[in-house]
Amino acid sequence: MKRFDFSIPLSVRVNDLNYGNHVGYQNYFTYFQEARIAYLNQFGYSELDIEGCGMIVGEANCKYTRELFLNDRIDVTCRISTLKSKLFVMEYQIFKTDENCAQGFTRNFCYDYQAKKTTRLPEAFVQAVKNYAGPDT
Repeated sequence: MKRFDFSIPLSVRVNDLNYGNHVGYQNYFTYFQEARIAYLNQFGYSELDIEGCGMIVGEANCKYTRELFLNDRIDVTCRISTLKSKLFVMEYQIFKTDENCAQGFTRNFCYDYQAKKTTRLPEAFVQAVKNYAGPDT
């Protein structure tokens, strides 16, 4: 199994908490997004500009295993596990110390915002990911 080589540190903010005084489920997706943005940025890309096209999330999933609380310091790891002609799958894990608190994935489609339709992943993006993550991605 491939390793998660990319991670970013975050801290739980007061606005992340719900009425139960722990992180609300929806905020895990924000943590995933922050990691995804940083991952793309290392190649000079953003969610709106991957070689001239953007990306759009078509599916998101999260499995919660441990609660997170105000000021918890977490590491959000991510990787691209699958590259297809028009989409890439990113997997995420959230750790507090060495404890896995959540894991999930997003299916991200390459998207032409002007034409309002999916399009092929740019070859330069595919190569950048394969150079970073390995050819069997």
